[in-house]
Order: sequence, then C-alpha cells, then structure tokens
Amino acid sequence: MTRGFQQSTGNLTKDGYFIIQGYAAKGKGKYKPDVESIPDIGPLPRGKYTIIGHPFHHSHTGTYSMRLQPAPHNKMFGRAGFLIYGDSKNHPGEASDGGIILPLLIRQRIWLSENRSIEVER
Repeated sequence: MTRGFQQSTGNLTKDGYFIIQGYAAKGKGKYKPDVESIPDIGPLPRGKYTIIGHPFHHSHTGTYSMRLQPAPHNKMFGRAGFLIYGDSKNHPGEASDGGIILPLLIRQRIWLSENRSIEVER
C-alpha cells in the first residue's frame, strides 16, 4: 500500500486512488512545490516520511497531530518538525506552516492503517 501527498494539488492518494484534498503551506506557498525550501511558506519537501510516536495534542496544531520523520535521503533544506494535523477553525485554509492539513477522520484512518508512511510528491 502506497500513500501519496501532492504538493501542487493537496491530493492525498492511496495506491494511486484519490482519497481527499488537503493542503500544505499557506498564502503564496500553498500548492507551490517550487517554494518547498522556504520555511513557514512552502510545503514540506518532497520525499518519504514515516509517522512516528502516537497522535497527540499540540498547543499550536491541536488534537490528533502526528509527527512526520523524513527519510534520511530526503533533501530537507534545513527544515524540520513537520506534522499532519487539522485545519484552523478561525482561519480555514491558513493553518499550515508546511505540514499536511487533513480532516480528523482521515488522520484517524491513517493512524489505524497498517502503513504509516507517506510519499510527498510534486
């Protein structure tokens, strides 16, 4: 089973099939793969990631946040600390500093699945 996330569309896929549209980054960086190297603007860099630890509550990202560990060969541009988490209730569509924004039900399904890896693609 392969789970993918596209920087340019926000589409989450499983085995090549569309699941849902989320997003990573905000403002001028949203859906813009070419700015993946810019902290707090661009989406998380392309590559493979694994969800590590258990879902947790984070003071900034809220309930059911999941930490992403990049594969050693990913080109991270000095960026780190990426999560999968939910959207802002006060500012929908503007919650991401680069992490992946998905609804709670989808985050729960990812956590309960056998495969906790995700490949971020252009």
